[in-house]
Amino acid sequence: MKSLNSLSADREEYRIAQLKKRVEEAKAARAAAVARKEMAEKRLAEVEAQIRAMGVEPDRVEEEIARLEREIAEKIQRVEELLRPFEELVARAGVPD
Repeated sequence: MKSLNSLSADREEYRIAQLKKRVEEAKAARAAAVARKEMAEKRLAEVEAQIRAMGVEPDRVEEEIARLEREIAEKIQRVEELLRPFEELVARAGVPD
């Protein structure tokens, strides 16, 4: 039969082994997180390069999107204005759609 000191020592060794295991798991998790961060930073740099290639600074993308949306809306409105006289002529002439 093991002595009380021996059982206590076994329990402490077990706890130490568990702590070592947790430390290794934490190291592995940290390494994975660092790798994911590096990949994300690389992808961000690629996206920023693509945006710059389009002639826009990355920190101005939202402004550029808003500008393009306004421009599209203005062009749609202009097309509708240009079509209106022809649609009225067609309507007066009784030509079916």
